[in-house]
Order: sequence, then structure tokens, then C-alpha cells
Amino acid sequence: MKYADSALAISIKYKNNDDISKDYLSKGIIYYFYQKKYKLALNEYLKAYEYSKDSKDEYNHYKVVYHLGIVKEHLGYYDEALEHFRNCAEFYSTKMNSKMHENILFNYRKAYYNSLHQMTIVNRYLKNFLKSDSLSELGYQLTKDDQDFLIENSYFLKCKGISKFHKGNYTEAQKDLEQALPILLQRNDFAWSSVIYYYLGKISEARNQVSNAIKYYSAIDSIFEKQQFILPEIYRSYNYLISHYKNKDVNRQLYYTNQLLKADSLITKDYPYLSSKLHKNYDRSALIQEKENIEKTSRNNMWFANILILTGSVAFIILTYKYVKNQKIKKQYDLLQKRIVQGNNIVVDKKVNVSADISVRKVFLTPELSDEIKTKLEKFEKDLQFTKKRLTQNSLATKFNTNSRYLSAYINENKGLSFNKYIAELRINYITNLLNTNSKYLNFTLEALADECGIVARQNFSKVFFEINGIRPTDYIKKRKQELGLS
Repeated sequence: MKYADSALAISIKYKNNDDISKDYLSKGIIYYFYQKKYKLALNEYLKAYEYSKDSKDEYNHYKVVYHLGIVKEHLGYYDEALEHFRNCAEFYSTKMNSKMHENILFNYRKAYYNSLHQMTIVNRYLKNFLKSDSLSELGYQLTKDDQDFLIENSYFLKCKGISKFHKGNYTEAQKDLEQALPILLQRNDFAWSSVIYYYLGKISEARNQVSNAIKYYSAIDSIFEKQQFILPEIYRSYNYLISHYKNKDVNRQLYYTNQLLKADSLITKDYPYLSSKLHKNYDRSALIQEKENIEKTSRNNMWFANILILTGSVAFIILTYKYVKNQKIKKQYDLLQKRIVQGNNIVVDKKVNVSADISVRKVFLTPELSDEIKTKLEKFEKDLQFTKKRLTQNSLATKFNTNSRYLSAYINENKGLSFNKYIAELRINYITNLLNTNSKYLNFTLEALADECGIVARQNFSKVFFEINGIRPTDYIKKRKQELGLS
């Protein structure tokens, strides 16, 4: 870190943006991969991104994009992370056949393999198992018997082992995992080493080899105790240790219970900060940059566009637009009315296919806890408590006398929705039913309708109404009045 700071100081002194970006990125990598200080790492990545945006050094720019994707993966934004890694893989792969110095070519190959590895992981998290298996096999074959990429080969071998475990092929899974482990330990990659220990423990569990399971899960605890780091994918290993020592060794049972609580706290404490910081400083910045690029392109093509517009028939375009728009509104209105008649515009418990694989699930709810939350939510919906303004997940969890993560997990698993989406659907379905059944509400202003269902701002009401119903509230009211002969 001292070297990284000194390098950065020199780069800033000579005002070389490319070097400044690289040095901020280097600091971020040290924080993230070696010290697991995610907040500090994200701050450095965002600074690196700002200095790389207008750079001609595409390699470094995509390297920054890759590491921002790593943060999104850590936070659980898997679709967004996958897009980062896919873009990086496409860029690096196009350069691998170019004529360049062997050291530079090595960097491009390494970056490509790392992008493939992350795509393999994220596709597994997204349950795209065929794609994940295909990518891991591709990466494994590309790095096989290549002494320059031993650790990358171990990553892909590790992925193959995890896949075989989920398919119940424990013998081959154990073989792959044990073969991948030594290289990771040699390179001090304690993060992925702990993942391998976890799946070797799961294999031992499946075979009822208790002593082996204890050995592997204890190894995870040793890493956690030394590094103060644990992945969400594996910290449930403590449940097995706690259960094993129950009624056998109360001191060990208490120790592992405390470790589980510590791990849970460590995993969750950085999430709110990282999420808000990432979307505020990166996603917004990227959007502004895209807007500027569009405006620049638009200015360059303005003269040509004006000629095309003048040669067209303005009246025809306007009439066509209005006709298409009205047809679309009518179609959406009819679809919504059909949903209302069929009773499909209410939030009901759904049979969401939730994997029993704990590696994918971050929160586990007991049947008793699920029933308790279900009862309270039913009363919450029946009493129209969702119409209360500024309702938050934390405030509702407090009202229910439960943990906000448990409440979120129940809603995700049983409603198939996030908390915010769940509340939004309750509110919009409620106000839609009022508009459909009581004509007096058709004369309300949008502000009054928003107030009636608990949404603070008119603009937000219109946006959410459209997202859920597929039609703007003003268009729905207009069509409803026409249908009832009130317009």
C-alpha cells in the first residue's frame, strides 16, 4: 500500500490521467482482494473510473469496469455484473489475436480468462447452469497445461467441481476440488480456498463423513478468524458445526454460534454503503456520459437529419403516431380490465421456485417464522396499512417485531417480489380497483390519487402506475370515462 500511495503521488504531481487511473485501481485491488476492505476499495475504483472515461487506454478502462463488476457481484446485482464481465470478455478476446509484445498479450489473455471465470460464477448464481458449465469447460481447456495460467486453470477446475457437486457426482467433484486447492493455497487465495473447503464439507455431509465435514468447516472458520472475511455462499457452514456440537460440547456450540453471528454481521454491514455509493457515483456517471455521447452524435448528424425530416410528410408522421399510440393505449387498457375481471391484479402468495441450495440463498426462514410473517402481512394488507406514506422495510419489520432481512426474504420467496415492488403493487392495485369500481375517483387529481394510496409524489405515482399496469393513469382514467359514458 505504501508503494501504491507513492506511485499515485507521482502520477498526480505530473497530471497523467492514465497513470492516476491505474494507481487508484491498484489501491482498490489491494483493499478488495488482499484486505477485504470493500468500502475503501469501491472509493478507489470509482476514482479510477473517472480518470479512465476519456482515456485512449482501453485495456485499463475495461480493467476498471471489470472490478466494478466484481463489486456488483458481491452485492448480488448479478445481471448487471454479468453485463460488465461480458463486455470485458468481448473486448479482451478481440485483442488476443493481435500482434503485440508477449507481455502485453499475456495481460490480455489473463484479463480474458478472469472475465470468463466471473461469467461462470454469475451464471451459476443466476441458475444458468448450462451456460456456466460451458464457460467453465471453455476456460479450463484454454488454460490446461499452461504454466503461465495455473491459478486461472484452478479457478475453472473449481467451478467444474462445484457443478459436479450440484449434479450429485460427488466422486468427480471431490477430485476436481482437491486438485484445484493446492494452487489456490500456494497463491494465498483464501477466498476461493474457503469455497473449496465448503463444498468438500458438503460432499462429506452427503456421504455422512462427519469427521471430514468438521475438518473442512473448521478450516473455513480458521480463514474467517485470521482474515475476518467470509463469503455469503459459505457462511452457513456454521449451522452444521453448531448442530454437531449441540448437547455434546456447549463451549464449542457457543463459539460457533458467535462466529455465525459475527459472519452475518460482517456480510451485511457493508451492503447499504456499497450499493448506494456504486449506483450514485458509477451508474449515474455512466448514464451522463452516455447522454453526452448521444448529444454529440446528434449534433454531428443534425444537418443530415433535418434534410430527411423536411423531405418527409410531417402530417402523416403525426397522424400515424397518434393512431399507434391510441391503439397501444386501448390494448393496454383492455388487458388491464381483463386482469381486473379475472382477479389477477392482486398480490398473492406464489409458488416461487426457491433453490434448496444454501449457497444461493442468503437467508433461511424456519416454517414457524414464515407462518408468523405471513399472518402479519395478511392483516397488513387487509387493514390497508400499505397506504401509509414513507413506509420502509425497516419500519415494517420493526412493527412486525422481526428482522428486516427475514421480512425481505419472506416477500422474495412467497410473493416473488422485492419489498419495494411488493408495496408498490399493493398501492397501485388498490387505487386501480378504486378507479374501476367507484367513478368519483375518476375526477380526482393525480396528486389526490397518489395521496389516497400512500405514494408521496405525483411523478412517482405516474411512473409506478405505468410500470405495473402498462398504461399511464391519465390514459386509464380517460378510457374508463369513455367506457362509462362520462366524458
